[in-house]
Parts: sequence; structure tokens; C-alpha cells
Amino acid sequence: MNRSITASESFSSAELYDVISAAASQDVAQLQMSTKRLKEILEFTGAYDALHEIAAEKNVPLQVRQLSIIQFKNGALSHWKSRKSADVWFFGGSTLIKDSQNAHR
Repeated sequence: MNRSITASESFSSAELYDVISAAASQDVAQLQMSTKRLKEILEFTGAYDALHEIAAEKNVPLQVRQLSIIQFKNGALSHWKSRKSADVWFFGGSTLIKDSQNAHR
């Protein structure tokens, strides 16, 4: 890994690539550090776009591409589920508040 994995205010695509590569490592210490940093990175805007870019690159090792797409999928599913159960729905710029006793679908 080229860069140290530490907490910061933002991330770069190169750092995300390094973190995903380290997550594929067999070294337990490196795996733990990269897992912690990956969780931090996934909170930033643009993280899922960067994961998609890594997964789409044909010259990236297969294991790194696979980890990227798995992280993308897991994040998409968790965000989808949290939106599905939200009390606020957005339709074409309008906001509707869900009435918990008279919810209509």
C-alpha cells in the first residue's frame, strides 16, 4: 500500500483503491486498518461513484474489482432499505409526510 491509512477530512480515488487493495490482504493488521478506513470513506459524498469506477476498470486486479462491487452493492442495499422505511417520501419535488396510522401505498 502506497499511503498510510489514517482518518482524514476527505478521500481520493487513489486512497480508496489502496484501502480496497489492503482489504484483500491476508495480513490481519492491514485488513483491520483498511476495514476501519473504508467505513469512514463510505460516509463521504462520491465514495460510491469511486467504488463503481474501480469496479469498472478492466486493468484493476479481479479481487479488488470484486471487493469494490460488493461494497457498492452492500451500500446500495442498506441505503435502499433505509429509504423504504422512511417517514418522508419525495415525489417530483414535492414532499409527502407518511401518516403512520393511515399509510397508503
